[in-house]
Amino acid sequence: MTGKFKVRRDRILFVDFELTCWEDAPPAGEEPEIVEIGLAEIDVSSRLCTRAHSFLVIPERSAISPYCENLTGISAAMVRKNGRPLREISATLKKEWGTANKAWMAWGADRAAILRDCRVKNVENPFSEAFHNLGQQFSFLVGGSSSIGLNDAHRMLGLERSGKIHRGMEDALAAAQVWLALAGRLQSALAGKPVPAAHGLSP
Repeated sequence: MTGKFKVRRDRILFVDFELTCWEDAPPAGEEPEIVEIGLAEIDVSSRLCTRAHSFLVIPERSAISPYCENLTGISAAMVRKNGRPLREISATLKKEWGTANKAWMAWGADRAAILRDCRVKNVENPFSEAFHNLGQQFSFLVGGSSSIGLNDAHRMLGLERSGKIHRGMEDALAAAQVWLALAGRLQSALAGKPVPAAHGLSP
């Protein structure tokens, strides 16, 4: 059990948050907040990606800087046109993605960002407590003494990275690809079979 919810074992969500950012310190009165939520859902048995999506979040305590737009490709105009408040997106995530009763993974300590934004905006956290920092786990598994970036993990596993870096859905899919590669190799090793390639990243 996680909180009052039973965590499903047939699906895993891979999540990435993009936050407002600046080349130097934030302007007075502004602070980083989530501006995009990217998700990729993996079917554990088939090792297939069943769906993936990106939600643009309207920032309330900061503006999208030129540096942030250049880094992520997310512009203020995009958010004005397609963005929604975090409260609305939170409700959609729980209703349509079942985030409250699924384990979820991210490449880093992303859980802190959603907890902070939900607390500040008085929004119920849509995600379960079953969070796993895949980046940290990968570093432990390979015996690294320091953190390993997602792109470095791809290179170490011989995977080809696709999609734009620093975009929510693409980074979520990239993290899922690492997990699929690790799961495939472990399952094959335990079964004494050849290692299959990671697959099924296009929903």
